[in-house]
Amino acid sequence: MSGRYSRKAEVFYDQRSGGQPFDSMHLPRQAGGFSAYPLDKSMDSPLAGLGRPARRTRLDNINERILVALLTLIACVTKMYRIGRRNSVSWDEAHFGKFGAYYLNRTFYHDVHPPLAKMLVGLSELLAGHNGTFNFKGGETYPPYVNYHFMRVFNASFGVALTPMAYLTCRQLRLPPHFAALAALCVTFDNALCVMSRFILLDAPLLGFTALALTMLAYFYRQRTHAFSAGWWKYLFLTGLSLGLVSSTKWVGFFAVALVGIYTIVELYEMFCNVRMPAHAYAKHWAARIVALIAVPLCVYALCFKMHFAVLSRYDGSANFMPMGFQVKLRGNPVSRQPYEIHTGSQVRFHSPLSGTGYLHSHDHKYPSGSQRQQITGYGFADQNNLWNIQRKMAAGSFRSASDTSATMAAIDGPIGHGDLVSLHHNGTDTFLYTDSIHAAPYSKANNEVSAVAADAKEAAYPNTLWVVEIVNPERRMDDGRIHPLGTPLRLRNIVNNCILRASGERLDKNWGWGQAEITCDSKNTDERGPGYTWVIERNINKNLKATDLGKHMSSSFVRDFLVLNRQMWLTNNALIPDHDKHNVLESDPASWPFMRYPMRMVGWDDHSIKYLEVGNPFLWWGSAVLCALFPVQLLYWLVRWQRQCVAWHKGEFRDYIDGAMFLWGGWALHYLPFFLMGRVTYLHHYLPALYFGILFTVYQIYHIASWYLSARNVLLVLYTATATVTFGFWWFSPLTYGWDKPINDLWGMQWASSWPVYQDKFAI
Repeated sequence: MSGRYSRKAEVFYDQRSGGQPFDSMHLPRQAGGFSAYPLDKSMDSPLAGLGRPARRTRLDNINERILVALLTLIACVTKMYRIGRRNSVSWDEAHFGKFGAYYLNRTFYHDVHPPLAKMLVGLSELLAGHNGTFNFKGGETYPPYVNYHFMRVFNASFGVALTPMAYLTCRQLRLPPHFAALAALCVTFDNALCVMSRFILLDAPLLGFTALALTMLAYFYRQRTHAFSAGWWKYLFLTGLSLGLVSSTKWVGFFAVALVGIYTIVELYEMFCNVRMPAHAYAKHWAARIVALIAVPLCVYALCFKMHFAVLSRYDGSANFMPMGFQVKLRGNPVSRQPYEIHTGSQVRFHSPLSGTGYLHSHDHKYPSGSQRQQITGYGFADQNNLWNIQRKMAAGSFRSASDTSATMAAIDGPIGHGDLVSLHHNGTDTFLYTDSIHAAPYSKANNEVSAVAADAKEAAYPNTLWVVEIVNPERRMDDGRIHPLGTPLRLRNIVNNCILRASGERLDKNWGWGQAEITCDSKNTDERGPGYTWVIERNINKNLKATDLGKHMSSSFVRDFLVLNRQMWLTNNALIPDHDKHNVLESDPASWPFMRYPMRMVGWDDHSIKYLEVGNPFLWWGSAVLCALFPVQLLYWLVRWQRQCVAWHKGEFRDYIDGAMFLWGGWALHYLPFFLMGRVTYLHHYLPALYFGILFTVYQIYHIASWYLSARNVLLVLYTATATVTFGFWWFSPLTYGWDKPINDLWGMQWASSWPVYQDKFAI
């Protein structure tokens, strides 16, 4: 045989041929010689041809609905068994239980994760009869009026759902029922997936929606030869819906979006290469995917935040980064009632829109270098050292430069507006806001240092203490040329140096600057409208002026609020960086996850407490790690064999195998490898979505490799051996999954690796 193709490799499918599938990588069967996958010509192997029906076994004859119901029942037992045994707030229940309670008492809060899973926690608390008053303090015993048992069962239901979805996914990827059941059992019998589903956490909903996205993608994949049929549309939109749900749970869900996105790009590219597909049909494919896989997830994601804002209507200090128009709409906010105008002599508090800056602040501490004058910083909490007495020195238009001004002139009474010249006197330390071009800022060396000079110092008489007020994008109903609290963002430009008071985003040294935000004066003014250059007067105190409701002058936009909150989530998430000077016993790096080097103690470890260890089933973790790591080598080997024209495949078998393998291995890689690029703290449970893909990939590989090389009897032997091994691993570590209430040394044989903190944690203090 010449080794050449007998025909050109067609693309994915041809629209005009009625949706008949083609094998895009079909190679002719070799007449003799070595085949990459030995195939029995008599078809005795269950998968002698992946494109043909496999030989049926007794397990295949069981009604699949009964089989799925049985698997789901097993999952219910494993997830619900003794779920309420520990009657105290355990691990991150302290966070997410509290967030759920906020939805009941309708108090605004801030967290790094999108709101969907936390709203579901709130729903579970509502259904359990909780009134929102319990604060979920870590280690505290649940009071009788908090039905924590129901809350945990509600959360565990998402973990239960993994089992039937694993089965259905594998069936859609052409695994026979007995191996699909093995995949479902492996998901059920992983100890880490089980224990993380048994508490009030976000991991179970995340895993549930991740599995749902994969299942819907697999169903949509099976409809690829029936484009625009009812089933095709159904699973396309269900895939988009599931992507919206998983993205609204945790941002890790965007890795599932990436998986579907890559598949979609490949699919559209293959259609593009099909010269027989009409242009209008190709355009319709694009339009369908844009609507279903982009617009639908975005709508779901935005709707979750819309519900989040609608429910959380009470003010909390964590809302101080939100736009003022949003804050004044919250019940109980402390800023909506205050004087409408700002006059000479008003005590004002400036707030920076730049995340992490807080309020313009000064305290009786000096810079260790530079001018060594009193520090000006950004401080995140409201206190007396944030109050400044604003004095109007000259009216707008009455001066052109510093030579026309004098810091010693008397203040002018009346309201302050755009273009006026003011000085800012710090009440707490009797100093003035000051800058010069002689000293550079501590960290932003291209900017001038900003400091405070004593009222009786000679520098207090310099025009360096004078600032021009510039209003930037005021609220429409406050656009009258004057400055008002909340609704008129402004810049402060120094009259001498023509620099703008700026929050740089840097943090001062903890030893002398208390980790507070750096404040500088930027003469280059590269982004004058950026959040670091503008300030909002959040508080206006003047006993001579009447307070009014500022809410009627303020407007709120959902889009603006939505974008601001997501930006803050991003910044807060990036701020969760590990402290490399000390080891945190809960943290672990991504390189340690696949081989489970550091299982995590979820609770205290004293002799009489109920102890839980986030340890997985070693056979599943280690086996999936090896197979996932070797898959690129397998692909490279195939590439070499294909280049040498030594590969033999039946029609369609390569495409059937490689698509399923890439779904599962690609899902594992996309949910695991990006963590190496993240600077934030990481924990073992961050690996669980990748583990789900890895488990399914492991069973997928076991089935295909066994079918390529073994007889039908030996394939079943592999099946039974794998089932027994996984079941044994789950049973062996089940005491640490369901809680061990005796001295840990009474539990024998749990230390399978020297780094495991079962009997002793060398990092524990």
